[in-house]
This record gives sequence, C-alpha cells and structure tokens, in this order.
Amino acid sequence: MLRADGADAAEAIAAVDADVAFETSGNHRGLASAVHGTTRGGRVVMVGLLPSGEQPALVSLAITRELELVGSFRFNDEIDEVVAALADGSLDVDGVVTHEFGLDDALEAFETALDASRSGKVLLRFE
Repeated sequence: MLRADGADAAEAIAAVDADVAFETSGNHRGLASAVHGTTRGGRVVMVGLLPSGEQPALVSLAITRELELVGSFRFNDEIDEVVAALADGSLDVDGVVTHEFGLDDALEAFETALDASRSGKVLLRFE
C-alpha cells in the first residue's frame, strides 16, 4: 500500500525504529510489523493473543536484530474494571474504535472489519 507521502507501508513501519513495540492486534501481520518497526536490541511485547496453532513469525529477523520477544497475557484481574469503565463511559475508546454498527448491520460490520485500510476496532451494539 502506497501512502500519501510516497512511502509504502513496509518502509514506513521499518522507519519507526521503536525501542519497545506493543503488538496488540493478535494477528501475525501485526507481529511482523512490530518486529520490523523495533530497533536493534529492542523489545517486542506480544499482548494480542494469536490464534491457536502454528503462526508465521519473523524469527530469523528477530534473532539477527537481537530483539527480545516478550509475551504478556492480558485480562487477569483488570477485566472487571475495564468492563465497568466501558459501561459508565469513563474509558475513552475514541482513538481505538473506528466503527460501530447496530446488530441489524452485522454483515456490514464484518465487511468493514475485514478492510484494515479503513478500520481498526469495529464494534457491534446489542441494544
């Protein structure tokens, strides 16, 4: 994908050069982006839970760049607080949630979620 400034997405990610990257998508492409965007000797924290089974990973690149890959399982004790904050509106999710759909528009919601170029987190409202 070509960006407005002429750089493609892979070049833009590699140019990030972060000391620490948090992969939260739970998708192997997100993990690859984190590996590419982390500086030599940096740390990639894997928060997103990848699907069960074998997953492609850039292990050779992580080794040659001397990256530290760290797993961080989420939702231990804080999930009750997060659900309460979502329910009372005190948790600001505007920067994360890109689309919301009513249950009657579920098919459109899933189609939107499939297109990462125009969506982040897509929610269904069960009202």
